[in-house]
Amino acid sequence: ILSIWGWGSLGIVLFLITFGPFVIFYLTFYILCFVGGGLVVTLLFGKTNSEKYLEQCEHSFLPPTSTGVPKCLEEMKREARTIKIDRRLTGANIIDEPLQQVIQFSLRDYVQYWYYTLSDDESFLLEIRQTLQNALIQFATRCWGYSSE
Repeated sequence: ILSIWGWGSLGIVLFLITFGPFVIFYLTFYILCFVGGGLVVTLLFGKTNSEKYLEQCEHSFLPPTSTGVPKCLEEMKREARTIKIDRRLTGANIIDEPLQQVIQFSLRDYVQYWYYTLSDDESFLLEIRQTLQNALIQFATRCWGYSSE
């Protein structure tokens, strides 16, 4: 340990004798100026160049949209789809109404709360309802078929 301290102190003494007693202040000042200047140049030069590059990218890479797409979207919005939902599931009204309520509450509690943050279009919800109803109809049909045998 003494040799480490000896060599370290010898190095510091030779450093101070060679470069002078104010070398620590100068060295600190030079390092701060280098880092500060680098940051200023990077921020200012990088900001202006990136803004110019982004302006060029916006105009050069993306072609202008055609007029057909907005017209097609307007046509799709104007078309009012008639919603036709068959509420029969099992054929027994006493069972169908509670099942419809279960489907309605399930969609409300598990799908609508996150789906309406994505879109206002009702077609997805109608497709899910129709899929659930078809599954229940198939289940009821197969259960009815097995019970009569």
